[in-house]
Formats: sequence, C-alpha cells, structure tokens
Amino acid sequence: MIMNKIKAFFVTDRQFYKNVFRLLLPIVAVNAMSLILNFCDIFLLGRLGDISETAISAAKIANQPFFLFSMLMFGAVSGASVLCSQYWGKKDTDTINAVTGVTMTLLFPICIILMIVCFVFAKELMSLISNDETVVEMAAIYLRIILFTFVFNLITSLFGGILRSVEKVKLPLIASFTGIVINIILNAILIYGLFGFPALGIRGSAIGTLIARIIETSIILVYIIFFEKTVKFTIKKMFRIHIVLIKDFLRYSMPVIINEVVWGFGVTVQSSVVGHMTKDQYAAYSISNMIEQITFMAIIGFSTVCCILIGKAIGEGKDREAVAKYSRTFEGLAAVFSIVIGSAAFFSRNAIINIFEINDITKNYASQLFAVVTALTLIKGFNCVGVVGIFRGGGDTKFGMVVDIITMYCVSIPLGFFAMYFLKLEVPFVYLFLMGDEIVKLPIYFWRVKSRKWIRNITRSKEELEYEYNA
Repeated sequence: MIMNKIKAFFVTDRQFYKNVFRLLLPIVAVNAMSLILNFCDIFLLGRLGDISETAISAAKIANQPFFLFSMLMFGAVSGASVLCSQYWGKKDTDTINAVTGVTMTLLFPICIILMIVCFVFAKELMSLISNDETVVEMAAIYLRIILFTFVFNLITSLFGGILRSVEKVKLPLIASFTGIVINIILNAILIYGLFGFPALGIRGSAIGTLIARIIETSIILVYIIFFEKTVKFTIKKMFRIHIVLIKDFLRYSMPVIINEVVWGFGVTVQSSVVGHMTKDQYAAYSISNMIEQITFMAIIGFSTVCCILIGKAIGEGKDREAVAKYSRTFEGLAAVFSIVIGSAAFFSRNAIINIFEINDITKNYASQLFAVVTALTLIKGFNCVGVVGIFRGGGDTKFGMVVDIITMYCVSIPLGFFAMYFLKLEVPFVYLFLMGDEIVKLPIYFWRVKSRKWIRNITRSKEELEYEYNA
C-alpha cells in the first residue's frame, strides 16, 4: 500500500535518477570548486597576520559589484536556459543558437559599463559598504584589478549555461577545474611571494584570479569553435535577427533578470547592514558566509538540473501529471540533499573556523553564525528548488520574482535594520532577522508547486520561427 502511494507520487523510472545524477555531479562539482577557490582565498588572506581580518573583509566587499553583475548574468543565463531547455526537448538547436546571441547582446554592454564605473569610482563604491577606512582602501585596490574578470566570466557563464541546458556538462567542468587549480596556485605564489615572485598581498589574489579567468575562457572558446557538435554555435545563427524570439526572451527572461538583480542588490544591502558592525563581527560573517555559499551553491546546482529536466519534459510534450511528478520528486530529493549538506556543514564548523588565524571573539561569532546558517538550509533549499528549478523549468518566471522581491524588501531588510539599529543585537541574531523572508516564502511556494499553474509550454513551432526569419 505504501509502495503504491510512493509510486503514484514520485518518479520510479531508474533512468530518470541516472539522468539527474549524471547532470548533478558535474554541476555541483563546478560550484563546489568555485567555493573551494573562495575558501582558499579567505584561507590565504586569513594567514597574513595582523591584517588578516582587514584583508578578508576587503576581499569580501570588493566582490560585491561582481556579485551584483553575477546575479544579472545568472538571471539572464537562467532565463535563456528556460527557453533552451524546452527547445532542447524539441531538438531545435537553431533557436538555441539565437537565444545565446540575444543573451550576449543584452549582457555585454552592461558588463563594459559596470567595469568602467567600478574602475573610476572604486573607493566611493567600497565606502558605501564599509565605514572602515583601512578596509575601504584595500578593497578599492582589489576591485580595480578584479573588475577585468567580468567580461571573461560573462563568456564562460553564458556558454557554460547553454551547454548545461542541452545536457552537455563535462566541458564546463573541465574548464572550471583547470581555471580554479591555476587560480589557487597563482594566488599562493603572488600573495606570499613564492618562487622568487614579489609578495603582493591582496593584489596578488586579484592578479591570480584574472589570469585564471583568462585561461578558463580560452578553454571554453576553443571547444565552442573547434569541437562542439551538438548546438553547433556559429556567429550567423547566434546574431540572426528574430523579433519573435527577442520578445519571448524578454517575456520569460526579464522577470528572472529582475528577480536576480533586485534580490542580489538586497543581499548587498544585507551585507552592508552587517558591514557596519564591528570588524570582528564582519570577519565572522565573511567566514560563515563561505559555508552558506557552499550549501547554497550545491542547492543551486540541484535546482539547475531540475530546471533542465522539467523544461525538457515539457518541450518533449509530456503530460501535466508526468511533469508534476517530476516536481514532487525534486522536492523530495531537495529535502534529503539539504539535510545532508547542512548537517555536514554544522558538524565540521569548529574544524573550519580553527583554520583561520583570527581572535577568539571572531571565532565565537563565527560558530554562532554557522549554527544559524545550517538551521536555515532546508528552508532555503526548498525555496531555491521551487523558484530556480520547478517554476523556471516550467516557464513560470514571474511568480517567483514577485514573491522574492516583496518578501526581501518588506520583510527581510526592514527586520535586519530593526534588529541592528533598534534592538542592537549581535551578528548571529541580526542575520537570523535578515533571513526572515525565507520563512515567509516557504508556504507560498508549497502552494504554488501543488497548484500546477507553473506548467507552461513556451516554445514556438518551426513555422512561426521560419516566418520571422524569412520576414
């Protein structure tokens, strides 16, 4: 009886689970390696002695402009993946080419403008996030070097995302692995001045990162130009004017872009709230935030797989019950995934904290923050899979945007300011208040998933697309 209910509720096809983990492992590996790089950066900067806390904080706030741009990239690439995953279900690679071109045309000018702004106003931007003059000065130096990575990250993120949407996950893994290994080695050499190189401190970290991103992008481009045989990217196909597809991209991608950018700005505001606390508390936040990123980016990888397979199923023409069963299965897997990752992070927190050369006060704050972060992992995991995986894969990009923005700006940020400036709480409690939106969103997303209103086929027929090409 119980087994029959399980079979009716969840997917029982073994091939489905093989496809999930075939896609999941390389995607999570890429995200995990990115976070290993972040860990190594913090670790290397955290062993600079008396300036460790300053260096960690400076690198953290200097990466905020790129964080905002990465949210824009993630939104645009996720929006493109919404379309590409469904067109991949129809095996329409010409349209996938065109979606890639539209996405690049949108992002490239924004990337260049942001780079110019960060170069000219580096110190002013950093002073908006921190009121510590020493941290601001060091962060401005870091930002003026790291900003040149923006354009290389754009290319790797876009083509990597499109390749993943057509279930090609190995090349992004190879490129990312190569770039990260080189990045870690160069950072160690240039920060401390190993093998006869000058000791550049935080400048060395930025230079190492820039060189690594150039190499990673080169690997992607060589593969795209000479070896890729599934989508067969060409300049002609990518930048062919296609009014209907541009309208579709704007319709389904703009809510995702707005969601990620506005949400990303909100996260920056949250970081700014904590950034105006003491240096010890902000350093603790930076360290615990690294663990939060590890758990969250693993869940993002899981959500990406969910988006790909649900979008493909809809593009293939599977019925609504089959698609709904996919969503329920991903919910169950997300719960298990989040519990395992959160538990691992919680029980290893002290070992991680003790790696850093930080004072006892900072260690105590970090330990308390770890407990709060891991306790919220399950809630954040379900919310992320719902919005990034189920809703977007199903073609419903507006609902998550509306709920995310309203709860962040009407619940999370006001509560965070209230906790810090009026209640004058310490950083673990301030962070808990700043995460209040996740608790509010949970029942709303449960209801939306159950309603099936998110299941939408957003592809167009060959006749519609050919008409536009011919016109």
